[in-house]
This record gives sequence, C-alpha cells and structure tokens, in this order.
Amino acid sequence: MVVPKFLKDLFTERDGISWCLARIMATVAFGEMSYKFLTGSNLDWQSFAIGVSALIAAIAAKNYSEKKNESDSV
Repeated sequence: MVVPKFLKDLFTERDGISWCLARIMATVAFGEMSYKFLTGSNLDWQSFAIGVSALIAAIAAKNYSEKKNESDSV
C-alpha cells in the first residue's frame, strides 16, 4: 500500500516509520465530532471548541512526552 508522503508525515512518529495511533485516533475523533456538530439540531460552538482544544492538547502532550532519539539532539 502506497501512502502519500504528506499523510505519512502527519501520522508517523518522529522517526518517520512507526505509525502514531494517537494522531490517527484524534483524526477519527475530530471527524466524528465535526459530523455530530454539523448534523445536530443545535450548534454548540463552545462545546465543539473545547473538544477540538482537548484533541490538540492530547497530541501536544504526547509529543512533549516522547523521548528524543539521540539523532534528534545533534
């Protein structure tokens, strides 16, 4: 299966080889939240923004907690 370089860069770890499950799950969660937001009877902008912020914060925390490879520090 050939994956475009752009998608591979978005969904892989720092090494560029191993897939990041957190990023994939956050993308699926964002799609589901967007669908529910757009098809719902009332548009709750604040809850949607809080949900998106929580997804971004989770990815940022995961990236921060990753150990750097020795090649990253050079």
